[in-house]
Amino acid sequence: MERQESSHRVKLTAIACFILAILLCASPCGAQFVDVDEIADIDYVIEDNFLEVLGTANLYPGAYVDYGVYAYTGCTVNVYGGEIGDGFFVGLYTGEPSPVVTVYGMDFALDGVPLDPSATQFSVDPYDGGILTGIYGNGDPIYLWFISDVPIYLQYPDTGITSEVTIDIKPGSDKNNINLKSRGIVPVAVLTTDDFDAGTVDPATVQFAGAAPVCWKLKDVDDDGDDDMMFHFRTQDLNLDQDSTEATLTGQTTQGVLIEGSDEVRIVPCCRRSLINRFSRDIRPVRNCRNRNPIISSVKSCKRNVYNGRHQSNR
Repeated sequence: MERQESSHRVKLTAIACFILAILLCASPCGAQFVDVDEIADIDYVIEDNFLEVLGTANLYPGAYVDYGVYAYTGCTVNVYGGEIGDGFFVGLYTGEPSPVVTVYGMDFALDGVPLDPSATQFSVDPYDGGILTGIYGNGDPIYLWFISDVPIYLQYPDTGITSEVTIDIKPGSDKNNINLKSRGIVPVAVLTTDDFDAGTVDPATVQFAGAAPVCWKLKDVDDDGDDDMMFHFRTQDLNLDQDSTEATLTGQTTQGVLIEGSDEVRIVPCCRRSLINRFSRDIRPVRNCRNRNPIISSVKSCKRNVYNGRHQSNR
């Protein structure tokens, strides 16, 4: 029985490889090629051609491969975004070590059937393959046809994608003054724009200058009709110094997309001379008060009278 299953598996693998060979022969020569030990970041169009991977290929939003991706033994393919031409697929060649292909996204479904949200891999029919759908970390749709007899891996979006967001430190203040000696809070708003919904920010992941927020709420900060996300941070928790001119907020959306935004700051200088002058002004009234003390004045007057009396008697 085991021998029959093994034979059946070999036949399926051979058929899959045969299909790949036909497509490769039918495609134009001079394919985009990622060699062993090479790392290629692809966010551009590969038109009228295919992508062969022996090393590591990272596909990002903007990637488009007309005639499919072919992952050879021992290679790594990370799919953070991008598309494959109609009628073509991502093919995995069987061998040891097996190629590792990972798709980063969410809401996955295979041939229209939703996958368990906790699923970390899936397998397809080696004859017909299977179509994976879902959503990439940046919100683009996933539509990938896989042909393989080894598993394809799934992962929630991670550091492969970072979205730049617009933040406003101390909304309403142009100078963004921060007094590091203050025991108050610093408000920071993540603004909703045409490209980003601030309501999708996960507050538990947010840090501003190394500090976690103490509270937050949705609020239309810039009066444009869209809700922004307002955070408050303790000044004493901020990792800033007298030379800081910029502060950065980082975090993730509820979909796992990394976000980052920066704004200018002006650190209020700590002037030593002004503190000394203030101290001098504070103790001057004490000295004056001491001089006007009635007890001290009467003692001084008594001493003068005794001295004057002795001086006159000696005469």
